[in-house]
Amino acid sequence: MTVPKAKEYNTKSLYFPGRITKALDGICSYPLTVIEAPMGYGKTTAVREYLRNAGADTLWQEVPAGGDGFWEGFAGLFREFDSERSQSLIHLRFPDNAKTAREAVKLIRDINLPENTVLLVDDYQNINIPGANGFFEQLAESRIERLHIVLVTRAARFNRLHELALKGVLCHIAKETFEFAPQEIAAYYRACGVHLSESEAARLHTDTEGWISDLYLIMLEYIAKGEYTPTDSINNLIEKAVYNPLPEDAREFLVAMSVFEAFTLKQAAFIWGKNAGMILDGLCENNTFVTYDGRPKVYHIHTLFTEFLNDRLEEKETNYRRKLYAKAARWFMEICDYAAARRFFYECGDFDGLLETLEKDKTVYYSAGSRELFIKYMAECPQEIKARHHYALLVYAMHLFVHKELELFRKTCGELSENIEKDKCLDSAAKNRLLGEFELLQSFAEFNDLKKVSGRYKKAWAYLNQPTSVYDSGINSTFGSPSVLSLYYRESGRLSEHIADLKNAMPYFTRLTSGQGSGAEDVMEAENLFNRGDFDNAAVAAQKALLKARDGRDESIAYAAQYFQTLIDFMKGDLAGVISRINEMQGILDEVADDAFIHTVEICTGCIYAYLDQPGRIPGRLKEFDTASPRLRFPAYPFFNVMYGRLLLIKGEYLKLIGSAEHFISVSSVFSNLLGYIYTYIYLAAAYRRIYREDEALESLQKALGIAMPDKQYMLFAENADYIAPLLETVAARGAYREEIREILRLAETFAKSKDGMIKLYFTEEKPALTPRELEIARLAAGGLNNTEIGKRLFISPNTVKSALKSVYAKLSISGRELLKQNLPPV
Repeated sequence: MTVPKAKEYNTKSLYFPGRITKALDGICSYPLTVIEAPMGYGKTTAVREYLRNAGADTLWQEVPAGGDGFWEGFAGLFREFDSERSQSLIHLRFPDNAKTAREAVKLIRDINLPENTVLLVDDYQNINIPGANGFFEQLAESRIERLHIVLVTRAARFNRLHELALKGVLCHIAKETFEFAPQEIAAYYRACGVHLSESEAARLHTDTEGWISDLYLIMLEYIAKGEYTPTDSINNLIEKAVYNPLPEDAREFLVAMSVFEAFTLKQAAFIWGKNAGMILDGLCENNTFVTYDGRPKVYHIHTLFTEFLNDRLEEKETNYRRKLYAKAARWFMEICDYAAARRFFYECGDFDGLLETLEKDKTVYYSAGSRELFIKYMAECPQEIKARHHYALLVYAMHLFVHKELELFRKTCGELSENIEKDKCLDSAAKNRLLGEFELLQSFAEFNDLKKVSGRYKKAWAYLNQPTSVYDSGINSTFGSPSVLSLYYRESGRLSEHIADLKNAMPYFTRLTSGQGSGAEDVMEAENLFNRGDFDNAAVAAQKALLKARDGRDESIAYAAQYFQTLIDFMKGDLAGVISRINEMQGILDEVADDAFIHTVEICTGCIYAYLDQPGRIPGRLKEFDTASPRLRFPAYPFFNVMYGRLLLIKGEYLKLIGSAEHFISVSSVFSNLLGYIYTYIYLAAAYRRIYREDEALESLQKALGIAMPDKQYMLFAENADYIAPLLETVAARGAYREEIREILRLAETFAKSKDGMIKLYFTEEKPALTPRELEIARLAAGGLNNTEIGKRLFISPNTVKSALKSVYAKLSISGRELLKQNLPPV
């Protein structure tokens, strides 16, 4: 097929049929636009040109393959408008639940954005974070003025796509929009200076199905040769029409820069040299496969071209690639992007550099994918290199502990100990610092063997005589569990001794960690007293713990203390007090930059509603066991199972509970968490009784009593007496634990009286009615407005809004805004 040539060609000419422009008009008419088409359909080029012509203020983020650093990049888009809120978004971390999503939306809403700001996420399909769709749906439904969201993706997997479109929240632009019809192909070629007959345009449509990348490459071949062979692959077309005509230095430059998803001029100069700018100017002027985005000031190589260039890079000699990767790694070190630096150091085989990133970046909480990659790097790192990087191994070991890689943790500790002893270059001061940090690391390995832990703390302080410089990256003393007793109660009959051991250990730990753990011993004492039924002294101990925790700025202990104050309110039948305390905990969360304790508050809330037989009010994310959550540390799992087991019980899922018991026990066995054992056996007893397996029920209950009664832990049974009271009476009638069971049933009567009173008052059909003003405020809060915004809209103060919402929460018996929508009466 030959094509007549025009005298002038403009292959960079852009042509968009009117229907594409019309479809893109939806961007500024809808809160959310999802643009979906496979690679090479021109969707990114079309939307970029449209937004440029529309004069929109565009915040553009390109998501790299694997999705690494997505949230940090997303939050950073807002830095030029509000650096403080941008940083708060980074600290918040990806909002993987209703509460943090609401907080993220609030932060974005409060940023003063220009009119018609478009927030565009390109290659959205690369985000591999569960909950990403839900967050962007919530962000869109909040209908933030001045903000329009565009997600450009190869595949849209939104469950609510059609629902949101019907609600007028979402505009969906599919691949059919970007497929050129024969007459549009002719118009596009004509704009570039190539004239087609009707039959030629029809044939091109048949060969390409209107795919713009194919059409563009074929056109280049037409211009170069005057003919087109339809059997050519896309890679052959790129090579002949785009790559080969370039000067040699431009070809080599592109091969080198293809290792980046996008890059700045400064980055290009760092990698290539001073003439990088001149090469880029030429490429952008004559090539649509290399573009410059002026707002973030970055260059992009089209994905199809990048894949071709990556193939050319693989053909280079190993030494060439290593030098290139080493330069890339040093670039990322300069800009403190340690995860990217690690990847390139690994690619070039520079394990010294890789371990250097670890010494500078002490973060120990990574996604599952990043964690696996990290372990792979360290497994391949030569021993002689690890022997030179003691601090890197200290951080890596803690990373392993936090993520339950206990076998690897022990092996790494062994390596580290041997390396320190063999290192003859260390002077005594440096060696003492390392030994102190190592003793603190080993204390985590001993975890709840408090006598051994206390010895480790004392040795660590003797070596260091100052706070740790390594373990200051977000590890908290309860690992997110609201129960200290669940962490450290490990031997039946020795609970009082455990509490005394904790009292001896904590002064050293708080000094080593600049206040962490303050009040932990008092919380454990409060729990012990509460479980024995001594509520007054439990209240005194909980208040002591709360004040110490606040003095030491340990939020984890403060939450634990407040949780048991909440349980004491529960025993008094004071649900308004219970809700008020939970709201107070959530209020503290709002003020803490690092939102690592979201699960702590959610588990507290879940336990209260589980005791009240209200499964519908338990936060949704707690209704299934999620070990992938970056916020729930594995030492907290046993107490999570306390709430989750009770939830299964009140939902009548007895077989599921029985089937889960082995898992609950295995979780508790990691560090011999006796509280987890006791509750599991209680729940098993309750479930077996409900399916008429009386012998197994009694056997399970005997196991629970055998562990708990030497330490008089009565309340664990009393709060579940609605399911196990007849079993307790049977055990007592057979002559076992008579006095103990009498006390359990006495406490169960108090518990049941408080519970029944609260259910009757707050959970019957006749709930206290909201006033018209409370209902108005509640609807605005449910719609995503913060207190200040509600106040401005209703001409009242934020404090008035806050007071009204407290009343609303109490009347509806809920703990926060995220439950408003499902509990407000229909409009």
